[in-house]
Amino acid sequence: MPNLTDKDRQALRLAEDLQKAIDQWLGRRGVEHSAAVSPFVDPAGEPAVIIKMNARAAGAMIDGLGRPDDGPIPPPLGGSGPAEPFPGPPSGPPGPSPSGYFPFKP
Repeated sequence: MPNLTDKDRQALRLAEDLQKAIDQWLGRRGVEHSAAVSPFVDPAGEPAVIIKMNARAAGAMIDGLGRPDDGPIPPPLGGSGPAEPFPGPPSGPPGPSPSGYFPFKP
């Protein structure tokens, strides 16, 4: 892949690493082959990923991460500082994705 920029390579590596981590995490919860991670470079020129998953994988992630109305997620044991609270769903209807694709009707 000689035509890739450094940011493209970083996005590829990020997607590969995240794909492995998600596969292992979901596999430990009995959910197999249910998520895909795609690399891209965002409009600001930074490496980024898009995660696509089926409802079973999404449900497992919601349960594992904590529901937005459950309050802040406690910091990991032995962590280096306070955990960021889960931001919860945005207020208002969802907007279009950066690509302009808008699959849901408001």
